[in-house]
Amino acid sequence: MTDINYKEMLHEDTIFLTIDANDRDDLFEQIAERLNKLGYVKDSYAEALKKREDEFPTGLVTKYLSIALPHVDPENINKPFIAAVKNAKPIHMLQMGSNEDMKAQYFFFLGITDSSHQVVLLQKFMLLLRNKNFTDELTSQTDPKKMFEFLKKAFLS
Repeated sequence: MTDINYKEMLHEDTIFLTIDANDRDDLFEQIAERLNKLGYVKDSYAEALKKREDEFPTGLVTKYLSIALPHVDPENINKPFIAAVKNAKPIHMLQMGSNEDMKAQYFFFLGITDSSHQVVLLQKFMLLLRNKNFTDELTSQTDPKKMFEFLKKAFLS
């Protein structure tokens, strides 16, 4: 298994807890614009997100929380990141693997620069999402700085 440097991926400026998107494409456009302004992604990012999500949906329904983990191929990424996003309301996504309809309000956009890290990252999220304490604390966060500290603790411990 490949080791991932989570410190390199977690950034306070990639936590967006006040997004108000109407649908998936609107969400992807808003996040792409923010990440692009911050220098994390290339101009191709928004379209790459939509295309990849159409082909390989990233929604996950877990016991405690439904989320999505949108990501693209490394050539669309400038530097690694995990962007934690809370939308004002749940929006329609498709489930990973089954393509069944679901709704998610929480998203983790994964800026993966080394494709060998993809599976490891997804496994880490699956592990965290099985933990009720993690999901309760995640969904109670309203301050980006506190969310950043919480995620650092969860990923680095």
